[in-house]
Amino acid sequence: MQKTSKTYELFLSVTPGLEEFAKEELKELIRYEFFNSIECNNEAGLLLKSQDLFSLLTLIKYLKIPTRALLRVEEFKARDLPKLYKKLSKINWNDYIPTTDFEFKVSSHNSRLFDDRKIIKAAKDAIADYQKAQPFKAKYNELTWSHPPIIFIRFEEDMCQVSIDCSGERLDKRGHKIFTAKAPMRESLGAALIRFINSNEEKGYTLLDPMAGSGTILSEYLFQDQVNSKRHYNFENFPLFRKQAAQKVNILNDEIQRKALANDIDRDNIKAIKENLEGFDLEVTHGDFFKMEELSENNLVIVCNLPYGKRIKTQKNIHEFVNDFYAKAQKLGAKSAYAVMPETFIIDKKFKAMRSQRINNGGIWVQFVKVSYN
Repeated sequence: MQKTSKTYELFLSVTPGLEEFAKEELKELIRYEFFNSIECNNEAGLLLKSQDLFSLLTLIKYLKIPTRALLRVEEFKARDLPKLYKKLSKINWNDYIPTTDFEFKVSSHNSRLFDDRKIIKAAKDAIADYQKAQPFKAKYNELTWSHPPIIFIRFEEDMCQVSIDCSGERLDKRGHKIFTAKAPMRESLGAALIRFINSNEEKGYTLLDPMAGSGTILSEYLFQDQVNSKRHYNFENFPLFRKQAAQKVNILNDEIQRKALANDIDRDNIKAIKENLEGFDLEVTHGDFFKMEELSENNLVIVCNLPYGKRIKTQKNIHEFVNDFYAKAQKLGAKSAYAVMPETFIIDKKFKAMRSQRINNGGIWVQFVKVSYN
């Protein structure tokens, strides 16, 4: 651990409805010794604090639910543009963004400064003047950024909060999924679904996704014990992070054997699944789920991101389709079946359904719905 006298703050951005899943994930991670210097303030949102910057930023690689991580770098009161410029020009930008290519996102509420264009101009001028007076080292010109750094400037009651995005690409872009299908599910939603299943099932179940698409749900199931190391994060370019002594971290049990089955009616999706999940214990079949024969798997759990009737249409009424899905899962010998569906979908009362909280999936409010066959 490399603690300093300064306390760093990391704010995690989460899809509405996934907050509780994210909090559960954080509670599990900060129990590990490597992360035990991190304080999690759930009362103020998903805000993490630590004097150990290396551990705080390394934690990002282990997160499955959040979509972005923002490092708070400064907070001050500013009621006019000259004061804003002065405060911003005093931030040691070379600790975080040794580049002239960056973007801004501005928000303002109940503050005298509210014009995005004027705020951004003051910020650009302040950073440009800082970098002119204190040029960053030439070696940083060779760094590659997955996405230009984003500087977030947020005003609330004249208090200005400045944060820098640590993610680069969204955190739900894992880096190991090469091919996608039509209307793919975000990996963060898939990870939350797996957490929902794990909390309701005994260990050792076999997971079947009969309409697997490009394999997002199964990918999150099989990769759940692995660090997200197959992509680049912008924080890895922060000079303040790079000068920390590298530490080997391996806290997850990535040797757990999990069994999964994938099926899809689209041959292109079958090819994508095989490419995306090469190397895992995965049986892949091609065909119509509703024509599948009973499986001999013990402890079988079936899961599916059902068509919403928007981008992917169904030949029958969507409510009928949903209930046929649960009926077919029972015929295949599943102990339970889970589906992601809009909250408006109607499930027959003959099924003992348990619903999760509402989740905003790209503007559509959905739920995880479990049906048990005990």
